[in-house]
Amino acid sequence: MFKIKNYFLVVLLLSLVGCDVIPSGAIYRPNSGTTSSTNESREFADLIAKDQINKNDETAKVLTYLLNDADPKQKQTAAVITNTSNCNIIVRLTQSGGNKIYHLPVSKNSKNQFIIDKGNYTLRSNVCSAKYYSQKSVTDALILTLGTN
Repeated sequence: MFKIKNYFLVVLLLSLVGCDVIPSGAIYRPNSGTTSSTNESREFADLIAKDQINKNDETAKVLTYLLNDADPKQKQTAAVITNTSNCNIIVRLTQSGGNKIYHLPVSKNSKNQFIIDKGNYTLRSNVCSAKYYSQKSVTDALILTLGTN
């Protein structure tokens, strides 16, 4: 009975960890799927439209944060993401513990800036046909450049 429990735990652990563990900063090529890319294109269009609503205020907050001395007591920081690829991307940040989730749209060959809460994050994005995955501790401004070579 004890062997069966151990076997079950090992199989359960491998199924939870197996496919999603990628080294920090790694990019890999996924299976191509038109349905997921169509859904992501629609999601990008929705996100970029919402992003533009208060963009001047958001940009002013980011610039103020970047140009002034950062107060370590502040709960928020700036995120500046540059997309050097020829594809629109959505950078997905999930804070450890699931407290905050951000879906940040960045148009092709451009940059976008945001205010986010400080914390430990898992970052994911589809950069054209490549997947980006990383884990970062965000305590200061996050400056990130994504693209394809």
